[in-house]
Amino acid sequence: MKTKTDFATLAGLATWLLVYAISVYIMQPIGTQPNAALVHALFLSYGVVFWLLTREQGRFSLSSRWGMPLLVLQLAAAFGLLLLLPARYFDFLSILSIIWVAMLPFVMRTRYALLMAVAVVGGWFSIVAWQTGREVWITALLYGSFHVFAVMVQSTSRDAETAKAELEQKHQQLQATQQLLQAASRQSERTRIARNLHDLVGHHLTALTIQLQVASHQTEGEAKAQVDKCHQLAKLLLADVREAVSTMREFADISLFDAIAPLLKLLPGQLQVRLDIAPDIMLRDLQQAQHLLCIMQEALSNSLKHSGASEVTISAALENGELKITIYDNGSVAKNWRAGNGITGMQERLAECGGNILFGIKQQALLLMIVLPYPESDSA
Repeated sequence: MKTKTDFATLAGLATWLLVYAISVYIMQPIGTQPNAALVHALFLSYGVVFWLLTREQGRFSLSSRWGMPLLVLQLAAAFGLLLLLPARYFDFLSILSIIWVAMLPFVMRTRYALLMAVAVVGGWFSIVAWQTGREVWITALLYGSFHVFAVMVQSTSRDAETAKAELEQKHQQLQATQQLLQAASRQSERTRIARNLHDLVGHHLTALTIQLQVASHQTEGEAKAQVDKCHQLAKLLLADVREAVSTMREFADISLFDAIAPLLKLLPGQLQVRLDIAPDIMLRDLQQAQHLLCIMQEALSNSLKHSGASEVTISAALENGELKITIYDNGSVAKNWRAGNGITGMQERLAECGGNILFGIKQQALLLMIVLPYPESDSA
């Protein structure tokens, strides 16, 4: 389910606590006392595991590698309570299995979750029938319908969350692309003006400087002095034009820091991004910038969905004519992890840009190193 403490999680915790309190209340007057310490331990284990699985991007959340083992432990705690507490007094304990199956759609497909729910209901009420010595198929059907209902509701919730996440991701990409297009438009206009200044004004000033130099050799006296002054002014003006052209070309490029910034604005609050990027690193190729933004987006999504990270670090540096970007987080990755569609897409995008990507492990987390050619700025 949603990996944060939302209303669904609070409702589940409240229901568990109510079942726990009622069970403790009923345990007092019944004749045969079960092992109270073990009952309390199982109830507390069930509640703690549920809280861990539904925490906000926790290390033991449903999406982590501990998700399935903890789910099994939670179900074992529920069945342990069923075996310890007499079914004729505690027939409401099946509510615990309803809470449990409601989490299944977030770790498996809906049809498998439904099959698992049916299996749990079958096993649960088989034990109840064995304990009570009577038929319980009507109760099993009723509780089974609640199990199926819980699975279907949570499946719908999961699909809605997935659609919302995809929409947010597309929105982030759209904002980043919009900024890139605006920067590219400004870049194109500055480049056009710089080219015109260089090709037209610069060439005319060069010709004027040459003509004034020739005139200086052909004149004498006061006229020569005035021509020399004009020659110096023309040379200064030509130098100013060249400096202006170089400045316009320099600031026409897109800053890597500014290009990444829009991607971070709509990230969930539980994921903090630390940037270690020099402000003078520019992206001079629009296609390279677009591919790089998509790669960054995929890397951040992987940290959110798979590693259970709370902080991501993105650093960039220039080395030997190459741009090297390192991305890692404080989450964890399975030792036998395999590249999925996201990683494959990164490799394909980098191949189009003439770059490559390297993988490593840093403090149990996946480390990505992106290497791209870094063209020098063209001068006027």
